[in-house]
Amino acid sequence: MVVTLNKRIRPKHMNLIMAKTKSKTAVKKAKAGTSAYQKKMYGMYQQLQAGKLDKEALQAAAMYADPCGADLVPSVYPGDRGYINRFNTINTIGTVAGQTCCVAIWRPSSQGTADYGVADQTIGVVTTYSTNFPGLTFLNTNASKARCAAFCVTVRPVAAPNTATGTIYFGVVNARALRSGLTQTGSALIPLCSESVSASQALMAPLEVRWSPGDFDARYSEVNNPNVSADDSDVNCLLVVAIGLPAGTGLQYRATAIMEWTPNANLGIANDATEVKTSACDKECVLNFLKKKDRNWWWSLGTKTVNVAKTMAKGYYAGGAIGALGSLTKFM
Repeated sequence: MVVTLNKRIRPKHMNLIMAKTKSKTAVKKAKAGTSAYQKKMYGMYQQLQAGKLDKEALQAAAMYADPCGADLVPSVYPGDRGYINRFNTINTIGTVAGQTCCVAIWRPSSQGTADYGVADQTIGVVTTYSTNFPGLTFLNTNASKARCAAFCVTVRPVAAPNTATGTIYFGVVNARALRSGLTQTGSALIPLCSESVSASQALMAPLEVRWSPGDFDARYSEVNNPNVSADDSDVNCLLVVAIGLPAGTGLQYRATAIMEWTPNANLGIANDATEVKTSACDKECVLNFLKKKDRNWWWSLGTKTVNVAKTMAKGYYAGGAIGALGSLTKFM
């Protein structure tokens, strides 16, 4: 007696579906890779697609969004990792009798500042960067090289509330348009600015403008060379132009820089050049993240900043020495 067993015959379309499913799974595995590095990078890619960052990148984003108050953490720049410190400079410009226009430019890549007051916005001035940059006295003495991890400026007119006239223009501008040696008028600089507020608005709630770095800002530079003529085609500056202020009242600013630096040989501080950034993300990832959170993350009136994430530690250890020495303020 022959017994025939009934076999379940799978329809042809089911075979096609299973083949496609297997194919997709194989592609995903291929994308993910097998090494730990490949898996980490693929995971980072998925995070970016979802609009997320790893912990270290979130901490760096917090520094960009709030240089004045964020915890000090490693930057997301490539290359060897330096020590991180926060520095401040406070200054007032445009207080000479008859001056109604103020111009201030900060170029963090070479630690340079150009700030002055003139009678009105039609008067041309040769752009010359001085050493009045936050932390430059300390860096001149102690650093072999430096780069800016985050930077911001808080601006406030000095005029009384009932006489605060005028407009303050501001923006993040490419350094080639503001290079040393060019003669510029306030009127010529205004079109470079992407935003503006009235002087009365900035008086009631101080204006804070934050720097967004260009690609070459991630490079270390020599210290105390504010008019350096190196390639600045992808270096960014902060620009502030105030016009129509009450004559001689001026504009006060507080500049805050978070600087990454490596020590000179005579300090006796260890420097391990094998230390690199801990995040899989770079500054483009961080800046895109901030843009998605708030396209105007880089400026605000008052104390509001983009709520990025809570960071953990004030400073970190690198090369056998404490990387954060606190804040240093310079009054001018």
